[in-house]
Amino acid sequence: MKAINNHIYALKVTADTLAKGKLLVFFLPGLIVGAIYLSATSYTAGVAESAESLNDVWLIGGFLSGTVKGTLGFIDVILNEVFKFTILVLLSPFNSMLSERFDEQLTGNKFEGGFIRILNDVLRAILIVILALLFELVFLLVWWIVSWIFPDIIDTLVHFLLSSFFLGFAFYDYSLERYGIGTGSSWGFAFRNMLHMMITGGLFSLIFMIPVAGIVIAPVLLTMISTATYLKMRGDKLPPETV
Repeated sequence: MKAINNHIYALKVTADTLAKGKLLVFFLPGLIVGAIYLSATSYTAGVAESAESLNDVWLIGGFLSGTVKGTLGFIDVILNEVFKFTILVLLSPFNSMLSERFDEQLTGNKFEGGFIRILNDVLRAILIVILALLFELVFLLVWWIVSWIFPDIIDTLVHFLLSSFFLGFAFYDYSLERYGIGTGSSWGFAFRNMLHMMITGGLFSLIFMIPVAGIVIAPVLLTMISTATYLKMRGDKLPPETV
């Protein structure tokens, strides 16, 4: 229940901040990435259409088409996860700055170190995102093997929860790094607060599903939400709920 209440508070202060026109500039990098995504999807649509044409091949057309579609479906699951984390890598410099700016607005805290500290934050964020992606893919591979052997287990739910955990952790690490929490301790924090990670990552995945707009909106919203949630977990003095 505490995890849910923390997220409700974070959603409210995030909505209040954006409604006042603050930090809106951080949506611009996502707009650029969204435009690139539109170009990429036009290519993958062409590949899918080519698979449909295989049905016309005499005798083995259905088999070829089904094989290609199945392979494309498997690859699509992998690429979708890779794409999410790629977005986070590309936007890490902006998300790191956004998290710090939002923290300063909520708490009044000032962080020393200037450009060098920010650069270190960004490099660590990229490393954490890559590690989180690799760990997720390993867990998914193990799970796919298990679900193939025991097909009655709910595959979609487990996949969603695994993805949400690692995505959520990637967002919290912006704050963990800023407060001097080491990489090992950060992973410990994540596993001790799995529900927080899953709620944050789940919200990201759900918003991300919105065609194109999700790419623009989700990284900004979840960076702000994870920042406010982390500060709430720390027990920092925060503004009252105003929404």
